[in-house]
Amino acid sequence: MNLLQHCPFGLATLLVVLPMGVSLPAEDPVASLHSVISVKASNPILHGLEVKTPLDADRRWVSLRGPQFYSSPEKPNENELPSYLNWYEIRKPKPEAGKNLKLTDEFSGRQSFDVVLGGPAFYLMPAQTIKDGPPSDTPEGLNHFIAFRIENVDSVTLPEPTPGKPAFVCVPAEEWHHADHFPIKAASTLLMVYEAASKRLDAKVTTIDQFGLNGLTTEAKRFVYVRATRKE
Repeated sequence: MNLLQHCPFGLATLLVVLPMGVSLPAEDPVASLHSVISVKASNPILHGLEVKTPLDADRRWVSLRGPQFYSSPEKPNENELPSYLNWYEIRKPKPEAGKNLKLTDEFSGRQSFDVVLGGPAFYLMPAQTIKDGPPSDTPEGLNHFIAFRIENVDSVTLPEPTPGKPAFVCVPAEEWHHADHFPIKAASTLLMVYEAASKRLDAKVTTIDQFGLNGLTTEAKRFVYVRATRKE
């Protein structure tokens, strides 16, 4: 799908990326790492939309500001479409009871671990980068996500080594925005986000998401993520 088909609004910004469709466990978790980089948008977006995750009984309204972060593969695979995500801050989220999830990720292999989710922090939106010529297509299985803060994690079963402290779990989200509807494409695919050693990155990238084009100035690498799977 080309995101140019979904740009009824002005300019915006984009972030993250991830190649989907690879079975767990990965042979080399480091090869699938995505960097999550803080950015400053040339055209900051303030907007709202309705979303619903598999953890929700009803739709929720989220007010967005950003992008605040942008994610992309650390080591792009030439045989896969790169997956990029723009991370929009969720403004003034409503308090909610913690939700318990059992997960595996590409560090844990078949070993599952438990996390307790806190409040929602970011809304992740598929994006494309623009260099020379038109943007490339997005991966077919790339979801929209809500990034929930991690309130607690079972440190006994948490895989080691990991890049850093567990920070967020990104849960797939269905979205309704005016006449557009974005269904969940891969319900069992989540993202496990870890803190990373901060690394200054001074660059510029032009992205396009459903809000339109945006120029991003990268600031620093803050987190990394790998694909995860929810265990029932």
